[in-house]
Amino acid sequence: MATDQELPEGTVQNILDQESLKWVFVGGKGGVGKTTCSSILSILLSRVRSSVLIISTDPAHNLSDAFQQRFTKTPTLVNGFTNLYAMEVDPNVESEDLSNGDGMDSFISELTNAIPGIDEAMSFAEMLK
Repeated sequence: MATDQELPEGTVQNILDQESLKWVFVGGKGGVGKTTCSSILSILLSRVRSSVLIISTDPAHNLSDAFQQRFTKTPTLVNGFTNLYAMEVDPNVESEDLSNGDGMDSFISELTNAIPGIDEAMSFAEMLK
């Protein structure tokens, strides 16, 4: 895709300087440092933004380990900060919340296992709710 505009430089400083930036998604395989990178990025963003919310969809709740503080699906102020909030949404629990007892349980379960990224999508929907 050729355009006359240059691609932005891929640096952390560029992310911090983008005033219109609203969302940053960090993804990848297990053990590659997603929690570490997103935690550091949230701290850096809290220095230049009025309010920052970091959300983890990892059922292992590593975000609580990173900040040494327990988080739930409710945004909670991170200790030591005035504008950095964190929450952990368990996609397995959220998908269970969607079942309403009318025989949809197995459908939801199959759907959750069949579509890559559906856990994150459901967590994102819960966050927007």
